[in-house]
Amino acid sequence: MTRSNTPKNRPNGISSRLKRGKGARSKWVAPNGQVLQLPLVLDILNIDEGSGEASWFVEAQVDLVADQPELTDVQLKGYPLLDANYLQVFFRWSTPIDVVTRTVPNLLEQGIDPFEHEYATSSYPDDFDSSKKVNARLSDEFLEEIAQQYLAVGRGYAEVIASERGVARRTVVSWVEKARKRGILSATKPGSSGGSLLVKRKMKRGVDRGEKSHS
Repeated sequence: MTRSNTPKNRPNGISSRLKRGKGARSKWVAPNGQVLQLPLVLDILNIDEGSGEASWFVEAQVDLVADQPELTDVQLKGYPLLDANYLQVFFRWSTPIDVVTRTVPNLLEQGIDPFEHEYATSSYPDDFDSSKKVNARLSDEFLEEIAQQYLAVGRGYAEVIASERGVARRTVVSWVEKARKRGILSATKPGSSGGSLLVKRKMKRGVDRGEKSHS
């Protein structure tokens, strides 16, 4: 990828996606039985909000070597330079292998298209594993907590919350949508953001009765 052909469907800021690599195809069977066609390429890039173009990107290819997925090629580009501090935070050399051998098989097992998935840009190698754990506990209390943070942060909430919780931004957006559907966060007009909390925690009757008896 070059700066002139920056993907048009990528959000501003840092994001990570998967695509098929070029060359001969090799099949690899994951421990959970899912079959992957290698090579696969994981990228991570930063889209500058002002120019709409990539200010830096990394593309890492994973292919089959001696019957095992291995890192076979890495390309790094920066405009006008590569920010070493950013790369230290957002890129980990073994992440592409973790994604191909752990995350992608888990996605396939759950019927999720790995080429449409937005991968977390931090907290590897537990991107998908941590996402499953969090999604498993989507209680009203958890969604209310997310809604409160969403309202407090405002613009850019997805990136902030995703970074704190080690999940992809799309996951955070889905949490906010679930909070609206459950009546925890008020609905807004299409294309609008914001709203207000609708849930008021109810005290247990036993507590209420106890307070009344001491009044």
